[in-house]
Amino acid sequence: MVESQHDEAPGKVPNAMVDRLGSARIGTYRGELPAVQLHRLRGAEALEGAAAKVRRKRWQYSAICTDEVFVAQAIVHAGYAAHTFMYAVDLLEERPVLRFGGLGVPGLQVEVGDCPGVGLAAHYRRPGAHLFTRREPRGMPYEVGATLGTWAAPAFGKTDLLAELHTEQAAPALTVISPVPDPGRINVTQKWTALPVKGHFKVGSRSYDLDGGLGALDYTQGYLGRQTAWRWAMGMGRLPDGRRVGLNLVEGFNDTHPTANENALWVGRELIGLGRARFTFEKEHPERPWEVTTGCGRVRLHFRSIFVHREVRNLGPIRSYFLQPAGIFEGEIKVGGTTYPVRLVGVTEDQDIWW
Repeated sequence: MVESQHDEAPGKVPNAMVDRLGSARIGTYRGELPAVQLHRLRGAEALEGAAAKVRRKRWQYSAICTDEVFVAQAIVHAGYAAHTFMYAVDLLEERPVLRFGGLGVPGLQVEVGDCPGVGLAAHYRRPGAHLFTRREPRGMPYEVGATLGTWAAPAFGKTDLLAELHTEQAAPALTVISPVPDPGRINVTQKWTALPVKGHFKVGSRSYDLDGGLGALDYTQGYLGRQTAWRWAMGMGRLPDGRRVGLNLVEGFNDTHPTANENALWVGRELIGLGRARFTFEKEHPERPWEVTTGCGRVRLHFRSIFVHREVRNLGPIRSYFLQPAGIFEGEIKVGGTTYPVRLVGVTEDQDIWW
C-alpha cells in the first residue's frame, strides 16, 4: 500500500481511460467512465493474446438494503471461468433468507460488458436461474434483478427480485484507474453507493418492499495479477439529519499509486474522498467484530456480522478464499467538520484468490 494523496473532491472523470499514447490515465475521479478499454493500452501496460485473456477479470456486484432486508448479488467473469452468487438477510430476524450460487460458462452463461455506467450489461443464465444488473440509455436507472426457480435454491423457494437504482439527485459515482503489480497491469473500478431504490423482492412466502431503500454498485475490470487479495467494506444508511450516506473502503487493492484511491463517502449529493483504510479483525473468525478506520480520521466504525457468505475452493491452479460478512456498522464519521453517529447496513470482505 502506498500512502494516498487523497482529494476530498476528486476531479471529473476523463472521456476515455487511455490517452492518445496508449497510457492509462491513472487516478481517482468523480463520474462514470463511458467504457473500459483495456485493448487500447500500449507499451508496458498492455497485454496481448493468451496473456490478456487469462489476466482479464471483470465483475459486477450489486447490493440493496432497507430497514428489513439486505440483498446482494455478484456476477464474475474471470476469463476462463465464471460464477455467481446471491444471498439475502432479514435484518429484523437477523438470519439469511436466501443463499444461491453457481458456476457458469464464460461468454455463454455469464457476461460482464465493458460499460460501467450507461450500457452496463451483466448477466448469469442457466435453466431456472437468471441474475442481471443493467442500465439502458442515459437518464434511465440501473436495474438489478433475479429470477430463481423453485429448484435453484430449494431450501428457500422461488425468488423474484426487480429493483431500480436511481442516480438523479445522488452524489456522483467514483471511478479509479490504478496500476496492478506484475503480472497484472491496470485495473478500473466504478463504485456507487447510497442510491435511491424502488422495487420488490420476494423469496418463498416472504415479500419485501424495496421502495425507499438504498443501493450500491461495484463494477470492476482489469488485467489482474496471479494473486489478488484485499479487505473491503461497503455500507449504506442515513445521517441523523436524514441525508443518505454511503461508504466504500478497501485495503490491499487499488492502493499501489498515490493518486489511485477508492476510499470515499457519499453524503447527500456530495462525493468525499478519504485516506487509506485500516481493517482489524480475526481472519479465522470473520463472524467476530471488525474495526474499520481511515488514516484521515474521518471514519471510525465497528462492524457486527449477521451472516457470512463463504466461497473457499481449491481447484489446483485456481484457489479461492472469499468471505463476505453482512451486517451492521456502528460508529462515527466526520463530514464538513461535524462528527455524526451512524448506523449503516452493509458488508466487510476478506479475499485472497489465485487465478
